Amino acid sequence: MDVSNEEQKLHSVVARFEAEINNLRTGRAHISMVENVVVEAYGAKTPLRNVASFATPDARTIVIKPWDKIILPAIEQALLGANVGGAPIAEKDQVRMVIPAPTEERRTELVKVLKRYAEEARISVRQHRDALWKRIQNTARDGEISEDQKFQQKEKMEKLIEKINNKLADISAKKEKEITEV
Repeated sequence: MDVSNEEQKLHSVVARFEAEINNLRTGRAHISMVENVVVEAYGAKTPLRNVASFATPDARTIVIKPWDKIILPAIEQALLGANVGGAPIAEKDQVRMVIPAPTEERRTELVKVLKRYAEEARISVRQHRDALWKRIQNTARDGEISEDQKFQQKEKMEKLIEKINNKLADISAKKEKEITEV
């Protein structure tokens, strides 16, 4: 039994946590806010990323340039309907969205959501640790590894868990700073 096999499972917990918190809107314009908005284009519903390019000229603005100007009104309607946080403004050959800064109350709410996600990730890591420790103990009990090997495995496991928990804490702190910045 090798503890390093568990590392991949634990990294998937970190990846899931990052994906969850990426959807927390911080008041900063980010392409992920609009790229999956579904647009009615050429008689089919398609994600915006398949019919336009994006730019973020500043921290609060997203510029969407359709590859075909004919679908500009459809993009504007889709963005209005998606309620992504800003009002789309159709210009000559592009749609500009200015994202308003969240209120202090909303920032506090977002920090609470972030902390809930972080706690869920830590619980998942703890569950992985407990399951791994049980497997290590069972292999030692069955005589497959010695007591020394058991404690070596435990030490490796604890170092890995500490590394993952530190990574989760760093990601969480960075996102919290991003949320609370005005």
